[in-house]
Formats: sequence, structure tokens, C-alpha cells
Amino acid sequence: MAVLALSFGMVSLSGCAGGQTDEDVIRASLTSELDSIKNIDDAFVSEFNESINMSQLSVYGIDGTEFMKSYLDGFNYAIDSITVDGDTATAQITLTCKSYTGYQAALEQAVQEITADPDSLAALSSDEINQRIGEIVIGSLDGVELAATQPITINYTKVDDTWEPASSTSGDIAAALMTN
Repeated sequence: MAVLALSFGMVSLSGCAGGQTDEDVIRASLTSELDSIKNIDDAFVSEFNESINMSQLSVYGIDGTEFMKSYLDGFNYAIDSITVDGDTATAQITLTCKSYTGYQAALEQAVQEITADPDSLAALSSDEINQRIGEIVIGSLDGVELAATQPITINYTKVDDTWEPASSTSGDIAAALMTN
């Protein structure tokens, strides 16, 4: 499974009318970024799949876009807390997505099922074998449950009127999704 790339940029406070607090500004930025994952569109998934060559799955009758969307199906988030202390801030979020370890286990189970009885595939044409492999893989992934990540901490530093993440937020989130 490929790492999902996210982009968390700087959060500017300039032009914050209506008495928005630093917490409000950080929350709005996090919400916008996380909503962009939650509402991922077919065009992005298709482009992402091309970049990691998911087209290889088509040999097995598996649509790469649907495969990736099924992993992200049910993705949600909760911003647990945002704490501002002077020129530093900390946001804690929890993500919910289909269990990556569950996906790995399901794929391993599919491989075991495919290789358990090679004679059953021997009488099939290569196209039929590939179709059968695809059916087994997709069928095994259907039962993967949603799982929540451990809370992820995102640290910010205020530079002038801008809140900047102190580390690679996208790396932290991708790592959390790949270990849930």
C-alpha cells in the first residue's frame, strides 16, 4: 500500500476578522486539510494510482481507483484538542480509516487461498485465473473493519503572524494510517 501524501502548509493569521483566536485559525486549517482527504475525488485517486502504477491490478480485474477508495472508505477524523502557549501550539487529532494491518492480513489470506489448491486453477485459462485471483482479493478486503489511530500530535510555531507546523505533518499522518 502506498503512502498517502498530504500537504499541511502554514496557517496565516492575517485578515482574521471577527475575533478568531489562534485555536480557531489552527482548527480551520486542520479541518480544511483533513476534509480534503475525507472528500477525496476520483481524479486524485486515479492520478495517485498512476504515480504508483496501480494499473498492474487491472490484469486481475481490479480497478485501482476502487481499490484505493475502498481503503479510504470510512475515513474520518476528530480534532481532539488544540492548545496554544505563546508562540507554540499543539493540536491532537485522531483519524479513523479501514485498518491497514487488517488490509495486510486480508491480502495475506487471499494469497493463502489462491495458493492452497493450485490444481483448482490449473484447468482455467490465464484470463480466468486472473479474474479468480481478483475476486478472491476483493472479497477478502470487504471485511476489513474501521480502526482509529492513536492520537497524532501536530506541533506549531508562530512566526510573525503565521502558524507553521514544526515537523512533517503529512509524514506523521501517513505513518499513523499505515500502522492502524
